[in-house]
Amino acid sequence: MGAEQLAFLLGCLFPSLGIFYADARYRLVPDRLILSILLAGLVGSVYTHRLPDALLGTALGFGIFILPCLFNLAGGGDLKCAAALGAWLGPYGLTCALFIAVLLGTAWGVILKLRRGVLAGWAKTLLIGLYLRVICGVKGAVPVPKIPEHPDVPTPPDTVPFGACMVVAVWVLWGLNLLKGW
Repeated sequence: MGAEQLAFLLGCLFPSLGIFYADARYRLVPDRLILSILLAGLVGSVYTHRLPDALLGTALGFGIFILPCLFNLAGGGDLKCAAALGAWLGPYGLTCALFIAVLLGTAWGVILKLRRGVLAGWAKTLLIGLYLRVICGVKGAVPVPKIPEHPDVPTPPDTVPFGACMVVAVWVLWGLNLLKGW
């Protein structure tokens, strides 16, 4: 294992385990862990001479999540997590990680709805809403659940902890990168 891989393991992957646990269990992303990942990624990028790539990745992570956060469709922890991971992965790596995370999050959401017994009703409502929106042009026909604004209000039980999905995606990318090196 090279110095860059060891730095990635210690500066990004190990702290991300705490993010996975906190987000999966409590639907919260600890700011201290996010800050440590972000700072380690930016400092590491200075030493590896890829600071522009790290800044672009951070900006991309922030830019992708800012609108969903403003409309309460994603949490602020997801925004901060994507920005911090972007410092390590750069724009291309972050795009790959987010693609994997979306697939994981979709599967996680389907499983949650299936376990609660609401998958069929949700799918029917979604399809009817899409039909009304796309074919008939009815605005507001697609039901989009929102995250509660107040921290004391519990999150809905079928909310997907997307920060945890991003963490798993980064671990998957790291594992694939290790396999590619062999």
